[in-house]
Amino acid sequence: MAVSTQSAFEAHPEKRGRLVLVTAAPPAAASKGEGKTSCTLALLDALRLAGASACAVLRQPSMGISAAGAKGGASGVGASGLKEAMEANFGLQGEMLRVGAYQNLLVGFAEKELAGEGEVLLPRASDVPTKYLRKVEAGGIKESFVLTPTGELEQIRVLSRSRSELEGSIKGITAGKLGEKFISGKDLPLESAWPVLGPACRISFLSTLRGSPVLMYCGPFANVSLGIPGLSALDLALSKYDFVLMEAGYGFDMGMQKYLEVASKRASAFPSAVAAVARRESVEGPLGWRYAAGLKCIRRLGVTPVPILNVFEGQSRKAPIPGALALNPAKDGEKELLALGKALLGRLEGSRPAAKKPYRGSLPLLSRRSYVSSAFYGVSPGRVRFTRAFKASYLSALAQAKAEGFDLDGFALNMVKSPSSLTDDDFEKFSRRTVTVRKISLNTGSKVANVRATLAPTAFLPRVV
Repeated sequence: MAVSTQSAFEAHPEKRGRLVLVTAAPPAAASKGEGKTSCTLALLDALRLAGASACAVLRQPSMGISAAGAKGGASGVGASGLKEAMEANFGLQGEMLRVGAYQNLLVGFAEKELAGEGEVLLPRASDVPTKYLRKVEAGGIKESFVLTPTGELEQIRVLSRSRSELEGSIKGITAGKLGEKFISGKDLPLESAWPVLGPACRISFLSTLRGSPVLMYCGPFANVSLGIPGLSALDLALSKYDFVLMEAGYGFDMGMQKYLEVASKRASAFPSAVAAVARRESVEGPLGWRYAAGLKCIRRLGVTPVPILNVFEGQSRKAPIPGALALNPAKDGEKELLALGKALLGRLEGSRPAAKKPYRGSLPLLSRRSYVSSAFYGVSPGRVRFTRAFKASYLSALAQAKAEGFDLDGFALNMVKSPSSLTDDDFEKFSRRTVTVRKISLNTGSKVANVRATLAPTAFLPRVV
């Protein structure tokens, strides 16, 4: 079955809908999510059964080309799934393959420009890389590899709302360095390779098994990249529907924080409510404090939190959190979803975005790092540690920004850390938890600063990557 698409760069009418961000508790393990996608689809069906004008905007799943089936497909489950689950899980119409191919073409152009000298700074992209190919050296040139959805080209695709914006960002990519000179995208023959990238900039139109509309655009992995759908898909959805459920990767500490970071810099919609999904064990187990911290974080941001308990077969629907809405997305029928939809609609109609955007995305970059530790991880600025390697990489980033004419404080903050932890040690007492900041690197095309944090491993699914 063919998936219908539309150019991501078509003009959209004025936005009229309300954004409901779907986030979660940090997962217990990198390969075990809380069920955001299946709950998003169930909540969407529930709202529409209750008579609301609603749609969902999803990220492309990581199961297929990027994780080789090593984790769930993020295309729903049971009764709350996508009709086009196979296409969604295994690459839609090859958009991600085109993004990787284009980034690799830029690397090839940079190699030619360097003529066997200097350093290639733009990583090569691979859909299923092995951990042994993260860094290589051939012919005296050092290079590195990243998963395609985590590459700079994919960040640019997520953030761009027009072809001119996308092309301008690609021209700003730092591809290599020769002596003291940086080689950027504007020095490379970009237009000659546009036929490779152009068809990747299309929004896919899918539907739930019950026929509710779903838009899918851009990719996963919020622990090492942005992990949110493309902003142009969100704009399209908000122009046509009263309520838009948008899934953001992993938990409130990753996908939600990164969407707010991007929204604060890209004039994107601020959520009027946040649906926070959790399994029962994530709420009741020894790390249940992390979910409670997420709800507290959402309230501090001036947004209405809607706790969602993802119930599995044989589990009680009695929610351990006051006010939580319980659902079994795999099994619930129209009767259960109708009641859920009415309850959810009542809460959404009474919610409004904060009068002032309370996310502090305008802070200087280093201050934002400490702010995120406090607001999202529950660690005060005094318990944020900076390694010598971070200090050295920060000075290098400052020198690069000065040489290329960039303002570091204008960059979006991309926290890179283990998806299944908030701090260096989540099992420590609150007064002893810390966050260690280890390294910073710049993506000058997407204007994203990647900051590695926490001592927990950041490798995603190590048996694959």
